[in-house]
Amino acid sequence: MKKMIRQSHKAGLPPGTLLHVGDLKSSISIVTVCGFGEDIFWEKKTDRLDECLEFLQEGAPVLWVTIDGLARIDLLQGLGDFFGLHQLTLEDILNTDQRPKQEDYEGYTYIACKALEYSEHEDAVESEHVSLVIGSNYVISVSEREADNFTLLRKRLEANRGGVRALGAEYLVYSLLDIIVDRYFVVLEKTGERIEILEESILKKPDEKTLQSVHALKRDMIGIRQAAWPLREALIGLEQSESIFVNKSISLHLRDVYSHVVQIIDTIEIYREMLSGMLDIYLSSVNNRLNEVMKVLTIFAAIFIPLTLISGIYGMNFKFMPELEWFYGYPFALGLMGLTAIVLLGYFRRKKWL
Repeated sequence: MKKMIRQSHKAGLPPGTLLHVGDLKSSISIVTVCGFGEDIFWEKKTDRLDECLEFLQEGAPVLWVTIDGLARIDLLQGLGDFFGLHQLTLEDILNTDQRPKQEDYEGYTYIACKALEYSEHEDAVESEHVSLVIGSNYVISVSEREADNFTLLRKRLEANRGGVRALGAEYLVYSLLDIIVDRYFVVLEKTGERIEILEESILKKPDEKTLQSVHALKRDMIGIRQAAWPLREALIGLEQSESIFVNKSISLHLRDVYSHVVQIIDTIEIYREMLSGMLDIYLSSVNNRLNEVMKVLTIFAAIFIPLTLISGIYGMNFKFMPELEWFYGYPFALGLMGLTAIVLLGYFRRKKWL
């Protein structure tokens, strides 16, 4: 069972108090320490703080520390002490409800962002809080669970492809951000397919299930928008950062990621407009169906009103009435009713009410 801690649990606690906030997506914490340079690469994994610190002391031109899972606050605190991270940074890492942002501290730069993934099982978009810390010769990436978000990047480092080893920590951060942003396109592509399917469903046969699907998509789009809009601001702040650990040589790469985020935001706004239009189409379709039903009922009522009048006249029990003693009076009344109905149906069809 997943454990959820809300922001209200931190009310009254001192600033910098380490308490996990949000959905605890993993019950363990795994640390992967990777050291690399132009001619060196090694990678080690552990869940013990003492082993992790030993790995870090081995040294390398660039250290990449990955923490998967936020269950071990003591592990995070130990690494924070080793790298000299501020308590507020550690607090932001543990707050998975934190909005994407960028902040400069003395000795490092901190970036918070959201990694998105489409879940086929849940048929919904899942969000994961990712924190990045950039130092002079190290990068710390923290995820909520053990995932394969950066597996391809590790393989590139191991095989020495793409020039990541030679370009240092700043380029590694760009690569991490680029991977996160590229996954937004995958999510939006799947969302676009879902929107197309819903459009066909709404036009053919709108029902309550279709309406629920539209609302679920709107919630997903709100989540994507909340992840993308602040990320744009964070990228601007990172590019304009005065920190010596953000090399201006990667500004071109950061602008490329920024342009991708802007494109994502434009797509989000288009999809939001489409979903709002789909709700209008749904309501119009439901109203049209209701109008069709009411039209049919009204036509039936209009036909049976004169028939009721005829039957009422012939049903009056007076002694002196036309055709009361007539042998063909009953068939005549039925025939008159049928003829009246046919005349009315022809009139309605001529008026194009049918």
